[in-house]
Amino acid sequence: MVAGSLFMKYVKSLFVSFVIIACVIAILSASPLGTDCEVYGSLKVDGSLCVVGSELVAVIGIDEVARTTVKQAGSYSLVIPMFDPRKPDSKGYKSENDIITVYVDGRKAVPAFNARAGKTKVDLIVKSTLEVKQTTWGKIKALFK
Repeated sequence: MVAGSLFMKYVKSLFVSFVIIACVIAILSASPLGTDCEVYGSLKVDGSLCVVGSELVAVIGIDEVARTTVKQAGSYSLVIPMFDPRKPDSKGYKSENDIITVYVDGRKAVPAFNARAGKTKVDLIVKSTLEVKQTTWGKIKALFK
C-alpha cells in the first residue's frame, strides 16, 4: 500500500509539472518575446552630434514602423516591432529581408539596414543635402553663367 501511495504521488507531481510546462509554452507562443528589432548607435547630423529632441522615424517601404525622439545627444535607440498578423492594423517588419530606412527630422539617414530580431548596433549619419563640388573647372563655369 505504501508503494502504491508513493507511485500515485509521483504520477500527480509529474502531471502537475506537465501542465505547468504546457502553460508556459502556450504563453510564450502566444506572445512573440524577443522578436522586436532593437537598433541603437551613434547619430550625427551634418558632422555634428544629433541634438536632443530630434525626431526619428523608421520606415519600411512607405510604411512608418517606429517613431521616437533622441534622448541623449549623439545617440539613438529605436524599437521596430515584428508584424503581428493577428493585428492587421499594426505595423512592423515581416522578415529579415525588410530594409529599414531612418529619417531624422525628415532627412534621410544612412545606412539603411535589414531588420533582425534582437539588438543591433547601426551608426547613422545624416549628410548635408547640398554638396557643391568646388573644383577649378566648376568655379570657372560659375563665372560665365
